Amino acid sequence: MRAKLLVLAAVLSVGATAPALAAWDRIGSVDFSWRGEHEREYGNFGGPVERLNFRAQGNGVMCRSVRATFRDGDRREIFQGVIREGRSVDVDVPGRQRWIRRLDFNCRSDGRRDATIQIFADIGRYRDEWRRSPDWDRLWSGMFHWNDDRRGDSNRWVSLGRASFEGRNDVEGTITGWRGRSIEALALRPVNGDARCRRVMATFDNGRTRLLNINGGDYLPRGSYTRLDLPGGDRDVRRITMQCRAVRDYQVTIELFAQR
Repeated sequence: MRAKLLVLAAVLSVGATAPALAAWDRIGSVDFSWRGEHEREYGNFGGPVERLNFRAQGNGVMCRSVRATFRDGDRREIFQGVIREGRSVDVDVPGRQRWIRRLDFNCRSDGRRDATIQIFADIGRYRDEWRRSPDWDRLWSGMFHWNDDRRGDSNRWVSLGRASFEGRNDVEGTITGWRGRSIEALALRPVNGDARCRRVMATFDNGRTRLLNINGGDYLPRGSYTRLDLPGGDRDVRRITMQCRAVRDYQVTIELFAQR
């Protein structure tokens, strides 16, 4: 079966998707099918946060409950209700504990289309703690558009697109649409389940193709970023072709990031 393509804009602008007066940084997303309620988990935090912001894309989202589990083990419900398509809601982080270990979403698409909740964080006074995260150099330093001299602006991770893989066997998906942009490295992140990719191939503007090493053949955990280095001198990537499948489920969506 040919994988369905979900091509996104190459550069996600935080200013266009969150309230203008808030210092929001996009940290991740969770996906929901229109076929009933689903439980989704997001656990990729590099430090404490002041507040969160959830934005619905593709369709509105109805959430029975969104619960935060903090680093000290405390659990609290932080949101319940509807997020209209294209709209966002600010979510306060209650109490003195600001370091969230995991978010548990019990939500569904509020219509007959799949939906995504984009997750933003107001990191505020906790930037230094995020910089001390083990994932700072690998991930966060390239995703956050913080205007200071601790890192160069040329080293950012940007989302290039998504591909959805269905079925019990490896299927092929292609992500394209950023021709002519020089790329230093790529990263794959399964957004709604564990995945395994048997083959990832890059096609460059000069017509050359190259197979990329993908996690030593091991599976890709949901929500985790797996970096793919581009060997040799070719950097102008035209498209990425992947043969992947879900590990335990029937379907998995994989998001592709690039570092320029």
